[in-house]
Amino acid sequence: MMARWLFILSFGLLTACSSYRLGGPKPAFTRIEVAPIRNSTSRPGTHAVLQEKLLEALSGDPRIKIGPGQAVLTTEVTQYKREGQTANSTDAFLISTYRVTFIVRCTLTTDGGKRVLFKDRDFSAGVTFQPKGDSTAEELSLGPSLFADIAAQIREAATTAW
Repeated sequence: MMARWLFILSFGLLTACSSYRLGGPKPAFTRIEVAPIRNSTSRPGTHAVLQEKLLEALSGDPRIKIGPGQAVLTTEVTQYKREGQTANSTDAFLISTYRVTFIVRCTLTTDGGKRVLFKDRDFSAGVTFQPKGDSTAEELSLGPSLFADIAAQIREAATTAW
């Protein structure tokens, strides 16, 4: 009797897992073109770092290939914020902690632009840091990790089953 229940249980588990696919559900496309990224902020060069991180994130997904084809992703770096954080309103000249945030707006279309999967969707990443020396250089070094986070968000949104 116990062997019979064990057989039924194992058969049920095997059939339930048979539809599992590595990488998640199938996206609405198999090829994606990443259009040149635009930058409308005061921070030059951010679009190049985002382009690199976005291509890395998308190429890491085994379900899709990068290149011209079914889907087009247009991206623009729309906002850069650097805000000083203080404990008191009288600390304006003693700011030692900053919050840096990038906001990126994306549109993803398929079928030659006929089908819109998402339009003008914002993705953001931010970090709080305390400069120890050259604050400009330290702030520039934050870009790759922030854009890697944004690229991961975009990849997740683009490859989610529609």
